[in-house]
Amino acid sequence: MAAAGYLFNERVPSGILIAQAVGITTSVFLAGQNAAFSYATVPALLEAPAPLAARQWKKVFDLGKKVGPILAVAGTIATGYLASQQDTSSLPFKLNLAATIIFPSIIPYTLAFMKPTNNKLLSKADSLASTELSNKAAEAGVTQSETVHALLDKWATLNLARALITCVGALCAVWAAIDKREAVGFSKAALKTGANRMG
Repeated sequence: MAAAGYLFNERVPSGILIAQAVGITTSVFLAGQNAAFSYATVPALLEAPAPLAARQWKKVFDLGKKVGPILAVAGTIATGYLASQQDTSSLPFKLNLAATIIFPSIIPYTLAFMKPTNNKLLSKADSLASTELSNKAAEAGVTQSETVHALLDKWATLNLARALITCVGALCAVWAAIDKREAVGFSKAALKTGANRMG
């Protein structure tokens, strides 16, 4: 088991540095991507007629479905490796372990809370696929809460929560990487007084 940390002037092994870089980079990218989908992409989609908005959302969804799991797995493996290299009583170990648990938790969150909305939006994208893109009356008679725009708004809120979950894991990984409090022990340090202070 490796030590809790390294002295400020001590060279950190390359494997640790690479794992820290991968864990931090992938998790921050994933959190940012999800936040951008909710804050930037969906508001733009809400300006489009339902057929166009549904198709554009499906493109965003397909992209996220390809990239998101890879980033979550990479972050999980990296922080798990870091935790395995640290003293189990250290703060970096606890933070990396927390990140290792948090990153994959977006999968059950997605299945439990987002899948029904995802399925409805995917169904809308399929059913409106042959509808003229600018047709503003494509959803005439549809319950307000079941329109493409209402579903997109709900999806953006749920997705923002997923971004926040990932952000918490990313903050744990960053904090673990920069924490140096345990690198230098002060338990044996003492001040000497009087004539014997020189040894």
